[in-house]
Amino acid sequence: MKRIVILRCLRSEENCTGAACFEAFYNRKGQFDVYGDEEVQIAAFMSCNGCGRLSFIDTAGLEEKVERILKIKPDVLHIGICCKTRTDNNEYCPDIMDLVERFRSSGIEVVWGTHSGGVRHKKDYNEYYAP
Repeated sequence: MKRIVILRCLRSEENCTGAACFEAFYNRKGQFDVYGDEEVQIAAFMSCNGCGRLSFIDTAGLEEKVERILKIKPDVLHIGICCKTRTDNNEYCPDIMDLVERFRSSGIEVVWGTHSGGVRHKKDYNEYYAP
């Protein structure tokens, strides 16, 4: 059985219920379609702790979460579309990329996307969030 972790951005907590990720998982849609009839399990649904590049963010809790994830030995890490930056360049957040590298270096496969692929919807997020 493949054990899957979904990683999402903490900022998505404002409007994300996780329902689209779970629906895609259970219906084998989006980036979960590759599993077909294979037996898979959601082992964790993890949020980043926020923009760690800010000096006032305490990263101790994030370190604890990373260690917990590594202890459960997941096979695959799915990166939510919410982990893309809300700026014009639409790249993945540098903090998320650091997490991805840590998990990848521990032998965990990384899949970009959950209910959608690696492209953020064309909504103007800069209207709501300062770059």
